[in-house]
Amino acid sequence: MKKIKDTAGEETGYREALQEIEKLLAKIEDPETSFDELSKDVRRATELVEYCRKQLRDYKDEIDKISQNN
Repeated sequence: MKKIKDTAGEETGYREALQEIEKLLAKIEDPETSFDELSKDVRRATELVEYCRKQLRDYKDEIDKISQNN
């Protein structure tokens, strides 16, 4: 499965992407977050959500394929 890069440029998986989304949501909800940070964080969160959705679709397709073979 394709991985996404974290903020340090290292490849990360689904679970790590979810954890990063949770951290970003906390920052986004914080009224002290600057607009510049907010914009960057929303873009990153959107990228991560799209990645997670794709991973879930891929997992579902894989499970469906396995189920059909049995």
